[in-house]
Amino acid sequence: MKKLLIAILIIVALVVVAAVVTPFFVPVDAFKAKLIAAVKQSTGRDLRIDGPVSFHLLPNIELSADQVSFSNAPGGAAKNMAQLKSLEVRLQLLPLLSGTVAVDTFVLVDPVIALEVEKDGRPNWEFSTTTATTAPAPAATAHAPAASGGGAMTTLARLRLANLAIENGTVSYVDTRSGKRWEADAINLKIAMAGLDSPMSASGSVAWNKQTVNVDLSVNRPAAFEGGQATPIKLKIASSPINFSFTGSGVGAPTLKLDGDADLNIPSLRSLAAWAGQPMPAGNGFGLLAIKGKVAIAGAKYAFSNAVVAFDAIKGNGGIEFDNGGAKPYIKGSLQLDDLNLNPYLGATSGSGATPAPSGAAGGTSASGEQGWSTTPIDTSALKVADADFFLGANSVEYHNIKVGKSALIVHLKDARLAADLTQLTLYKGTGQGKVTVDGSGATPAIEESFALKGVDMQPLLHDAANVNLLSGSGSLDMAVDGRGRSQRDIISSLAGKGSLHLDKGKIEGVNIIGIMKNAAKALSMGLVGSGNDTDFSTLSGTYTITNGVLKNNDLQLVSSELPMTGAGTIDLPQRQVNYRLTPKVAGALAVPVLISGPWDHLSYRPDVGAMLQQSGQQLLQQPGKTLQQVVPNQLQNLFGK
Repeated sequence: MKKLLIAILIIVALVVVAAVVTPFFVPVDAFKAKLIAAVKQSTGRDLRIDGPVSFHLLPNIELSADQVSFSNAPGGAAKNMAQLKSLEVRLQLLPLLSGTVAVDTFVLVDPVIALEVEKDGRPNWEFSTTTATTAPAPAATAHAPAASGGGAMTTLARLRLANLAIENGTVSYVDTRSGKRWEADAINLKIAMAGLDSPMSASGSVAWNKQTVNVDLSVNRPAAFEGGQATPIKLKIASSPINFSFTGSGVGAPTLKLDGDADLNIPSLRSLAAWAGQPMPAGNGFGLLAIKGKVAIAGAKYAFSNAVVAFDAIKGNGGIEFDNGGAKPYIKGSLQLDDLNLNPYLGATSGSGATPAPSGAAGGTSASGEQGWSTTPIDTSALKVADADFFLGANSVEYHNIKVGKSALIVHLKDARLAADLTQLTLYKGTGQGKVTVDGSGATPAIEESFALKGVDMQPLLHDAANVNLLSGSGSLDMAVDGRGRSQRDIISSLAGKGSLHLDKGKIEGVNIIGIMKNAAKALSMGLVGSGNDTDFSTLSGTYTITNGVLKNNDLQLVSSELPMTGAGTIDLPQRQVNYRLTPKVAGALAVPVLISGPWDHLSYRPDVGAMLQQSGQQLLQQPGKTLQQVVPNQLQNLFGK
């Protein structure tokens, strides 16, 4: 035993002497030359160390070098693939005797790394002299090298990091095939772990597109994570464009998978898209997105369940799935929402969102200052951002000025064509179903609408749909129309379709048509009306067609205990003009039709004098020997002279 101890002491002494003496007998320049030659042989690239080099074996193995660079692949845009101001490595000596690599310090100062993909698809981090074959990188993403097998993992399992740091680093990426490029700078990172089977902590920050992103990560067992076994993980990302936290478990190979509780907060999706280099068109939607719930991530697929969601002014709960693995993001979900306002997402005109019409005006004023339907070009680019399938239960839905109560909505968005199917519709005290389709896939936006409504309070519906205060009553409405155009006015001018209307116990608002008819028949005065300012009816029904924006009706039936009547005429939707005729149904008496004309927010009502005279002439012809004075009442004679 004593001899063994003496032998060990002799060996230790020799190691110490060698460590002290070696730097004197092995010139640093010779060491540097051997290192440069070894790198050249293994990679085919040139390693340069233009600054001083320091190497020590005791008390720890220490290596430092300044002004280090590593050349780029032949034909690369950047001169060097990597360069750094200084490198410092410090390894503990004694753990090496047991096969453990204990790193006290590994610090890179001012590293600049240029990642490039050539036109042939070969990335510059592939080396011509390597024996392993590496598949070319995909066009838009640089992937980390794959795990090298069990032997490498066994070696890494005996790795300890006290301080691995990157100070003020810069990484750039360019793909010459697609033109995609990005750069991240101000990279500061610190990593520490006692071993791959021990907890690892990492914290740092990076500046990308003029925004600083802070990252904190802890992995319970890095070896398990890289080996495909689930291990506890905590992650926090904090920045102005996006904030995300995760607590759960995950694996890193062969595909990243995470399961746990997540909290995502994006103050503005528009700002995030612009920051990511894919700006969205101007508009009012796509602001706040906040999601809390259970998350499952597998590669490019993200799923939230039991989620509490806030999207712009929309709030609700349910589940959302997001797949970014295809040519376009795909969103699928089921949500129960408080209030759903579709206006920001349905081709709102730039700078104005929807185009609400102020009360009493003919539809508001467009961006060009023109009163009526807006002529501002409709922007449907937002419909091209993603594809989606959603089931939405909402306490309320708003579409343009139409307000809908508790409803169920199925939304399908594919290739810029949005179909909103209202399978359950509660609106204006009534119920029904409806469907709205907005097609933004072509150069000219198109819209289709169909509704079947029952028990609806018609007055507020017509006001909100077209700023018309003409009819009131409870009734049913069927409508199916379609149109296309580059502006709201263009779409209205192209509308085509058909429908029907039936009202019970209602009024024609603002005018007593029955009074006009009676008074005209008595020839009191063309402008004199009877008592009251409305025309009451028990039922009003009719059908209509729409061609090039002009609504035509010829079978109106108005049932009133005072004076029933029929009606026919047109409503020019683009011009907001009404040209209509109501005819009383009075057997054996003078029936005076009433003409309704003018802009629909300022209608005029007048008796059809020509029709009255025609009726009087017919009566005269039917009564031989009688004069006009004997047939036509004295009051009517007074209007036109005896």
